[in-house]
Amino acid sequence: MAIIDVCRITQGTGPALAYVGAMSFPVSLPDRPFARRSAFILNANARGVSDRLIERLAEVVPAGDLFLSRTLEDAEIFVRTVARRGYGRVFLGGGDGTLVSTLKLLREVCAKERLNVPELGVLRLGTGNAMALALGAAEAIVDASHVVNQGPIAARPVHFVETDDGTLTPFAGIGYDGAVLNDYFALRAKAKTPLGKKAVATVWGYLAAMLFKTVPDELKKKQARVRITTRSEAVAIVAGPHGDEEQAVPAGTVLYEGPAPVLSVGAIPFFGYGFTMFPHADRKPGYVQLRVCAVPIPIILANLFPSVWRGRYRHAKLKDFLVKDVVVESDQELPYQVGGDAHGYRARLGFKVADQPLSMLALGERLVPQGHTVLQLGPARVLLRLPR
Repeated sequence: MAIIDVCRITQGTGPALAYVGAMSFPVSLPDRPFARRSAFILNANARGVSDRLIERLAEVVPAGDLFLSRTLEDAEIFVRTVARRGYGRVFLGGGDGTLVSTLKLLREVCAKERLNVPELGVLRLGTGNAMALALGAAEAIVDASHVVNQGPIAARPVHFVETDDGTLTPFAGIGYDGAVLNDYFALRAKAKTPLGKKAVATVWGYLAAMLFKTVPDELKKKQARVRITTRSEAVAIVAGPHGDEEQAVPAGTVLYEGPAPVLSVGAIPFFGYGFTMFPHADRKPGYVQLRVCAVPIPIILANLFPSVWRGRYRHAKLKDFLVKDVVVESDQELPYQVGGDAHGYRARLGFKVADQPLSMLALGERLVPQGHTVLQLGPARVLLRLPR
């Protein structure tokens, strides 16, 4: 009786294959039990992730599907567990920085162990929440309940920005935005009382850091000069008689050379707190938006609300491009941010569109579980349990 030693079995999006030496043949494997389940990974250090929230989520999310990460080591263990179990969907809670760092870990684990990257969603927790806003996230408990109760969910392909070290992020940049983040985190670190911490961890704390620290400091500095070269075909967005128009730009073209207090690239329309930094990000699939701003600060501040904030402001010194692959060179090192987290200072950077889009999850009309109701409190929707 011959004994066949099956060396390995692989399973991707198609049928499983068993390999015997150089030969392969299809085999039938049972469905992975977690493939139709959703994991929830929360950053315990993020704003809004309180003991009460965790208790409420634990009432909604099935046992074993909720992970609370307090350290990088926790995150690595949980990501590896989620990937190996084969969850079909993973929802992250903790803001844009948590999305970027967890996604990096998840891609590394899945690539190393030849696993599929699950579909990703976000809960509106932490600060900024640009991706949560882009996907229409509601209050975290409402969304978690919707997911667990199998409410409608649509997968939206998003071509992330890829930095020159391979990190995928919804946005990144150098200049004022990086400086504002550095000053904002310094302001948060100085807040000692609960009330002060709560006040600083809002859009008003961000604006306070910008107006009272970043702007005065930057006005004293010599402006950096940058050169931006596109390594692939690009599109310039220019003002036309009937609104914004597109102009094709060939590969190898210098898109911009001159002062650039702000230089940012984004895959979604928003920065943190609903600031529409990239109004053209969704304009052309397979591209991300590059924005260069040399508009004087007093003019920006005079038009901040609502024109600049809502992405409607136009100026001769505000340049917009849709790009696939660019290199940025500066005559001095500038503060650098990735996904809303400070990443030191850089004088040369590369940004490109990720080779493959990521499947991001946007929830449909929210389901309300039996015995509960949803109360609208300003912009927030709060899930309330009805008295029995």
